[in-house]
Amino acid sequence: MLSRGLAKGIRYYTTSTFQETPRVVESSTLANGLKVVSMTGGYSGPAVSLGLYIKSGSRNECHNSAGVNQVLKNLVFQSNSKKLYLEVQREIETMGSTAFTQASRDSLLISTQTLPVTSQFMLQHLANVTKPTLPYHEVRDSAAVVADESEAYNHDIYTTLFDSLHQAAFRGKTLGRPLVAPRCNISNLTQEAVTEFADKAYTPSNMVLVSVGVNHKELVEEAGKLDFGRTKSSAALTSEPAKYIGGESIKYNAGNSHVILGFEGAAHSNVRDVAALSVLQNILGAGCAKLAPGNGVTSRLNQIVTNNPSVVSAEAFNLTYGDAGLFGVYFETESNVAKVLSLLTSEIVAASNVSGQELEKAKTITRSHIFEQTETRSNALEFIGKQAVYQVENILTPSQFAQEVAKVTAEDVKRVAKKMTSSKPTLVVSGDNSEVPTLESLQSALKL
Repeated sequence: MLSRGLAKGIRYYTTSTFQETPRVVESSTLANGLKVVSMTGGYSGPAVSLGLYIKSGSRNECHNSAGVNQVLKNLVFQSNSKKLYLEVQREIETMGSTAFTQASRDSLLISTQTLPVTSQFMLQHLANVTKPTLPYHEVRDSAAVVADESEAYNHDIYTTLFDSLHQAAFRGKTLGRPLVAPRCNISNLTQEAVTEFADKAYTPSNMVLVSVGVNHKELVEEAGKLDFGRTKSSAALTSEPAKYIGGESIKYNAGNSHVILGFEGAAHSNVRDVAALSVLQNILGAGCAKLAPGNGVTSRLNQIVTNNPSVVSAEAFNLTYGDAGLFGVYFETESNVAKVLSLLTSEIVAASNVSGQELEKAKTITRSHIFEQTETRSNALEFIGKQAVYQVENILTPSQFAQEVAKVTAEDVKRVAKKMTSSKPTLVVSGDNSEVPTLESLQSALKL
């Protein structure tokens, strides 16, 4: 009787009552070369995101300047030609706004969240921070912070492993340069070195102004009234094209073994291949000791973890950059690296031939992840901003990229998998390296 009563009390909905307004992306370039990209629609509530992408990353550094972009990141909210650092930080807080910076291999992001009524003030702040004064004491203090960051970074096995992956995959050039300043190079991060780098980085043609929730026409009009950049020079940072090579980095370490098996992926501009690799990533999935339903319990990598108690965790990844990409699997195991690598290569080969229900499930999960990752305005800002930085001709909204994922076929997955495995693998091992297979044997096992 109780269950029957509960059943009568349930109300079923055949369609969702939530209707999202369409997201629209617009792009313009100002007379000074500054690119302006905005996305409107899709979010409720009185808030906007404003950000600035600077096309400067560790790939733009040289041997003696490794870490300079990291110093520049820490100097963003310090003194500039308009205000002292205390004024900058106090005014952002007074507006009830938040701001953060993020340095990567190919860009420096300055991201802010504010209310519509203070968006013009925040836009002015973004223009101001592109004109840092870089006094000696601020550069010195920032370099000291970078030294601490590098120390913490070197104690994080996950991040150091992925740094080794990039260094091996690109032979220490372009995307293979250290993401964080090596401690041995801190003394080279002088006021002169930072100033020279900033003069080239903070030029209008080297920056992209991005917004979510601001009318595009108004944004272009207001940005045109402001002075972005330190100099009027057209000189900008340069970097040679990234070229995937492949290789290995094997280091002994006590405890569990941490391993990455990587391959050449797809550049961000190759939307079709990025979509197919994203689906392949979710076919492989991820696994650890305890997973809740809906988090990849039935994925191929989780089956490896479940059936092999010595494997602690495993996770597929798909990294994209402007002119290159990396795809692969990371795993942690208590023993027998060779055995786990054999299981992984078998699953990669099997995943390339997937079809039917498993393919459709992976596509659904991929689309779901796209929308989850762009739920917030700040994440949506990064989603469209990276496309603008990477010179993507048609900047896609999350919905449009989800549509590209929906078009992926079994033939697309097999094509990108074959292209990926035909490249020389990149193997990174930190742990027991006594039974690590050769790259040649791995490549032989991956023939599709």
